[in-house]
Amino acid sequence: MKKSHIALIVIVAIVVAVGIFICSPFTWLFGGLVFEITNGNSAEIEIDSYRLCEDKDGEDIIIIKYSLNNTGKQPTQLFYEGDFYVYQEGVSLTECVDELPKECDYDPEDQYKNIKGGVKYYAEIAYILEYPDKDVEVEVDDYGLFSQNKEKTFKLN
Repeated sequence: MKKSHIALIVIVAIVVAVGIFICSPFTWLFGGLVFEITNGNSAEIEIDSYRLCEDKDGEDIIIIKYSLNNTGKQPTQLFYEGDFYVYQEGVSLTECVDELPKECDYDPEDQYKNIKGGVKYYAEIAYILEYPDKDVEVEVDDYGLFSQNKEKTFKLN
């Protein structure tokens, strides 16, 4: 066999081995763990409370309050730390993007504010209610490596 064929076989074998290693679930899990440990990224999200409001058109709004405890070293945002789902009758509610009246005391930028490491912050997200008297189910899917999904039901009637 020629040296060029042997070299080509060795190169292909190395590429295949590296490809298998990169695609391995162990590598992704181990890499994610190393990334979180070295970057100190860690945050805890809790579903805190709710309050009701009306927008300027008289539509019912629910404002969900979440707590974000940034136990890591790097700044983070509520928006970066999880997926947030709010349901009524099993159907997701639409996030309210319109400006709310001053009486609502709502800051739509809360979920995008940078929170330093070691700080606990309360952020709110507003949703348009479909039914003013039906329960609202809130779920948070945390992005953390060893996360726990959170659920809470608010009774509106």
